[in-house]
Amino acid sequence: MSTYLELKYIGEDSWSRPVYQDQFKHLWKDVDLGSCDQPSLCSVVGDEFEGEPDTSIKQEIKCTFVQREDLIDKEKKFRYMMLDRLRSDCDYFLGYGKRYSRSLREKNGKAHIEAMKAIWHSFSEEEKPEWLTWEQIMKYEEEMLKNS
Repeated sequence: MSTYLELKYIGEDSWSRPVYQDQFKHLWKDVDLGSCDQPSLCSVVGDEFEGEPDTSIKQEIKCTFVQREDLIDKEKKFRYMMLDRLRSDCDYFLGYGKRYSRSLREKNGKAHIEAMKAIWHSFSEEEKPEWLTWEQIMKYEEEMLKNS
């Protein structure tokens, strides 16, 4: 016999673990950080939001997850953050980094710019960042690949 749990997403703890609350007000954490279709759930010490994951579910359960509305936003937020990190690497490379390619996340200028282009193109026209235009990426490419 399986147990039925209705889990509602209530947020992320300070370790980026998705936290769910069941219909009995018990908390569960996904120790796979939301990276899998089927979460790896553990009970939470003291049923406290910032409590440590404790015991994994050992019995068969059927879970109904209330839709997480932030999944797309979280993934989009990560892409924005990564694009900004790559932009920041370009600034360092062209300035204090003295063109040292090991300071780049992609370890060479061409691959680094290609990663930036791919991320930038992954956004719809309305989502493209105002803080980094296509022209700016082209300028980074020109400067970074000069004399390489």
